[in-house]
Amino acid sequence: LRDEKRVALSIWDEKLLTDLGKSVYRLQLMTLQFVTIQLAPSVDTRMWTEHEPSLSSSGTEVPVFKLDSIAFDPNIQLLPGLNIPASSLGIEIKVVGELRPSTNGQGVTGRIGFVSSGDLPVPMRMLPSTALQAASDNINKVVCNFAVKSFEAGAVKKYDEFRKAELAAKL
Repeated sequence: LRDEKRVALSIWDEKLLTDLGKSVYRLQLMTLQFVTIQLAPSVDTRMWTEHEPSLSSSGTEVPVFKLDSIAFDPNIQLLPGLNIPASSLGIEIKVVGELRPSTNGQGVTGRIGFVSSGDLPVPMRMLPSTALQAASDNINKVVCNFAVKSFEAGAVKKYDEFRKAELAAKL
């Protein structure tokens, strides 16, 4: 958790992550379809490690990896080939999260949250709210599942690389 770049590469698919420098990374999401709107969003996140008091009685500090979104681009198309600026729809995306050693010291635990909001174009406001809610819920589910699967695959891969490097350094 002390190496912010290594953790960043473990929490997101490397092919969809760009290091922008100064502890800022662009996380690209898969293309999403919301009724007639197509999104291919990216979120720029600042990632860093802080040290906080341990929850145990040892009095030691533990590294806590944190992330916070600082910018985003929803890459939105209302119709194929018709790009719309996010500002015209009032779209906002916010991502926050943290990762810390588990209390038993045998793994990590964390949480991540995201919030998205915006105004629908006039024609879409005529759709039934149940259809809009179902589509929105589905997008949220897809994004959450993608984030969890990316972390699970990346964490195992990067941990294996870390252990091999540690063993090689001892030889």
